[in-house]
Amino acid sequence: MKNRLKAILLAAGLTAGMMSAGVYAEEATEASTEAVTEAAAQEAAEEAASEAAEDSAAASAEDGVYAQYYDALKQSIPATLTTLSQMTPEQIQAVIDNSQNTSEIALAMKWDGVREELGNFVEVSSQEVTEEGNQIIIANEVVYDGVSENTKVTVEYAFDMKDGTTDVEWNIQYPMSKLMEQAGLNTIMGLGIVFLMLLFLSIVIGQLHWIPDLIEGKKKEKAAAVAAAPAPAPAPAPAPAVEEDLTDDLELVAVITAAIAASENTSADGFVVRTIKKANRRKWQNA
Repeated sequence: MKNRLKAILLAAGLTAGMMSAGVYAEEATEASTEAVTEAAAQEAAEEAASEAAEDSAAASAEDGVYAQYYDALKQSIPATLTTLSQMTPEQIQAVIDNSQNTSEIALAMKWDGVREELGNFVEVSSQEVTEEGNQIIIANEVVYDGVSENTKVTVEYAFDMKDGTTDVEWNIQYPMSKLMEQAGLNTIMGLGIVFLMLLFLSIVIGQLHWIPDLIEGKKKEKAAAVAAAPAPAPAPAPAPAVEEDLTDDLELVAVITAAIAASENTSADGFVVRTIKKANRRKWQNA
């Protein structure tokens, strides 16, 4: 009886721990969740007590080192699945955030990933037990109300009898009709996305002619502006230089005559000034 109770507590402990962690998220559900857990544990304990009186030889006749725990573990699974189905999203998240047990966290995360797809737990239709080393593996065919009757849902429990850990996997096998329907929807969605992308690209390509049109329009505007601008007036030709006749300037004539006479050491009486031209200053500066 002691060994059977140990197996029952091992199976039910995961559920009890998850429900106690779920209370952190929603205190209003504490009474109901604890009642479900205690009821499951009490029922399992009573079942173990009733089976304790059976002949031990009958238990040892089953294959497997841990054959004496098979019935207790199988009976704990429906209670665990029922408890998981009744947990709210807030309670599941509280287990993930607050639990110190890695098995509880993994179980909560895996159930959270399939709960919306499966819906509520209905029943376990069949169970098959195998052993691998220290693990007792129970494959359960489970019925959920969120999937059709043709969809096969297998929940595989792996109980490690050495370290007391539990691993659970949900496997959903849809019928061929459902798979074909999903494949058809995916194909239609993919073709629709491709068609929309091609339509978008064709619209973009059809509007590319605006770019050269804009460039050509700018060029025409610039050419029209240049043609409309008035031509610059030609610069006026420089007026021809008019030489000033300085022969009538008697004072200047007298000064020049006196200067020439002084330079020649002669009298100015014999000089006659006919024209006076302005000398090039550059030549004098360079002299």
